Amino acid sequence: MADVKDFLMQNVDAKPETREIKFPRFKAPFVIKSITEDENSVLQKQATTKTKDRQTRQITSTVDQSKYVDLLAAACVVSPELDNADLQKSWNSIADPVGLLKKMLKVGEYAELLNQIQDLCGFDLEDVDNLREEVKN
Repeated sequence: MADVKDFLMQNVDAKPETREIKFPRFKAPFVIKSITEDENSVLQKQATTKTKDRQTRQITSTVDQSKYVDLLAAACVVSPELDNADLQKSWNSIADPVGLLKKMLKVGEYAELLNQIQDLCGFDLEDVDNLREEVKN
């Protein structure tokens, strides 16, 4: 049986994992990091809208899956710094890290970035569709 000390915060490597992704069009690689479930929950809440049925008075939560994935991508990119004013100005995407990332990358590059992020964060790429359904509920 495992000792509880093995699970104490000071005994666990809590640093996020990082990975470099090289896209040929850029001189430097993109650097991504893993996030915790606490950080992920914040992203899910940001992508969730609540609606109230006037007749039944029930509140329904709906996750905008596209928005969630975009927020996840922006949260996991370490380099380039998506909050950098010069970078945002260069791509004409002021105060919009998600929009900046989408302007910078081609469709295939963005898909590869998302796949790498999902892998780094511990999602089984074969089960991504199941995760999407789970997040919706």
